[in-house]
Amino acid sequence: MKRPYTGSKDGVAAGEHPQLTALMRELFKAYSPALWNNGSWTVRNMRNKSSLSVHATGRAVDISWRNMGDGKRGVAKGGRKHAMEAMRYLVEHADDLGVEMIIDYFPVPFGRAAKCDRNMEWQRYKKKTVSGAPRGDWFHLEVDGKKSSVEIKAVFAANPPAPVVLGA
Repeated sequence: MKRPYTGSKDGVAAGEHPQLTALMRELFKAYSPALWNNGSWTVRNMRNKSSLSVHATGRAVDISWRNMGDGKRGVAKGGRKHAMEAMRYLVEHADDLGVEMIIDYFPVPFGRAAKCDRNMEWQRYKKKTVSGAPRGDWFHLEVDGKKSSVEIKAVFAANPPAPVVLGA
């Protein structure tokens, strides 16, 4: 369903939003160790821009599939595949999870994004729009700040993601 996009309109938060924390907990439980938190709440502007990053609102996280070689963050094979599965899941359940935007930095030539004001339909960027694209080994996720941790947990319980199969 088409919903308005919040962006950074709500300004700087004192920390990570509980909705985002709950969503990350469930997502990482489902996709560990393939996906991991590459950065959530921090007060800063968007990279190479003068406007506030949604990270500063406490409602955004960057999720990486980069293999860090520590057995806890990333996998040797199939990381991108797991990221694609997670993004598909997040788009499919965007309304129930309160997902507002996903930016996928990997696709050539300029990445792509799914956004709530476009019914979470993917749009491939036709020009340089986001720093890190192409071939970025993470995706950016934003939530609306309107869902409780109980609601987030219920979505994952009712619609469990496919399990991670290492090496697949």
